[in-house]
Amino acid sequence: MGKEIKQEVSREEESRFSQKEIKGMFEGPILKILVSLAFPIFAGMMFQILYTIVDTIWISRIDLNDPSYVGGTGLVFPLLFLVIAICSGILIGTSSLVARSIGKKDHSVLNSTAESGLIIALVMGFLFVLFGYIFAKQLVRALGASGDYYTHALEYFRYLLPGSLILFLLHVFNGILQGEGLMKPVMISMIIATIMNIILDPVFIFLLKLGVRGAAIATVISQAIALIYIIRIFLMKKTLVQVEWKPENIDFGIIKQIVSVGFPQTAGQFTMAVSFLFFNRIVVSIDELALTAFSICGRFDQIIIFPILAIASALVTMIGQNYGRKNFDRVGKIWRTGLLLTVGVVIFLAAVMITIAPHVYPFFSAVDKVVWYAVLQTRIMEFTFVFAGIGILARSAFQAVGKPMPAFIITVLRLAGIAIPMAYFYVRVLDLGIYGVWFGIITGNVIGAVLALILIKNTMKKLMPVNRKTGNT
Repeated sequence: MGKEIKQEVSREEESRFSQKEIKGMFEGPILKILVSLAFPIFAGMMFQILYTIVDTIWISRIDLNDPSYVGGTGLVFPLLFLVIAICSGILIGTSSLVARSIGKKDHSVLNSTAESGLIIALVMGFLFVLFGYIFAKQLVRALGASGDYYTHALEYFRYLLPGSLILFLLHVFNGILQGEGLMKPVMISMIIATIMNIILDPVFIFLLKLGVRGAAIATVISQAIALIYIIRIFLMKKTLVQVEWKPENIDFGIIKQIVSVGFPQTAGQFTMAVSFLFFNRIVVSIDELALTAFSICGRFDQIIIFPILAIASALVTMIGQNYGRKNFDRVGKIWRTGLLLTVGVVIFLAAVMITIAPHVYPFFSAVDKVVWYAVLQTRIMEFTFVFAGIGILARSAFQAVGKPMPAFIITVLRLAGIAIPMAYFYVRVLDLGIYGVWFGIITGNVIGAVLALILIKNTMKKLMPVNRKTGNT
């Protein structure tokens, strides 16, 4: 009788797996699945850019003659980046674990993933909120705020803090969805947060006369609504990973796996943030106008970076699931397809950016030298994003198979180990001026790409003999 019950449960689980699997994930055209998974993530990212722009516009309208409103809220960004970096690590760790477990059909891991991920989010969220409220004044002053800038930054930060807990929870759920290949709900949650924020900003800022506090409250409410939408997806049992809200489902082994894959992602993002602080210092020492152009170009570079990140997110899902299923030949094909797609997208978008640069940048600065710097940087740098794209994709491929350290090494070596030292060498020793900064970044990207390709090739070689033994194709 007991065996029959177990067999019945097993049949039910197998049936659930077959119903929830993404069609074509383990066979058929790779490019079609890759694009279908990447596009919703890209669309969601574009809406996030829109949110940032609109939020800044509304805050600036509090008093167009007082820059302390936009400046004060902008000063809080490093603290927000800290939350986003940790959230990103949790998302990647959860997504990789779910994808590999689906490939393996490991029911025990999937049944405990949600609660294990949520306990990480709750602990980290509560700690950050508690620490933030206790040390709010010290943190804001440490960022260099004073006068009205300090007042607005402190108000904004205090009212924004509860949103950090929401963000942690949201990234766990989105990590599960991404691991399953359910990118559309992730996109919709991003769009919901953006649209609600656009609607609520003027209500709280101007109608209720709450100023920057209103902007923070609008952001928190918008994120809460997006979280409610995502939770509803799980309550409707549209996912393979179920949330049973049972403490006994918390598994410290799974928590360890999520953290072990996610921590290098977080550390890598910190490295990137610190690296660009160094780049800014080098650029401003050359010419303040060059720094303005460097900042403008950085915003427009997102047009190229975001599609790369979207493809990388799709790779985590596809490679993770096929790696778990031991479809190692297909893992290699997915990697090559993603690489070729990225190269094609970057070349196309780089050509467009170079063509329109002289016509677009004058809208953002009336200073001729700023425009000259920006146009020249675009012409020199844009096509080299192919190499940056290789590094980003390799990072995701290693995360997908549960080997995050090579990904971390690529990121740290590319920026801290090569790009920054070479930029200093080109600028200080060879006296190349702003060209030295650009050449330093390019050198880091090229060497990082070569290292990434070597590490990926070695990893694929190790997988292939296993594949031949198992007979999987």
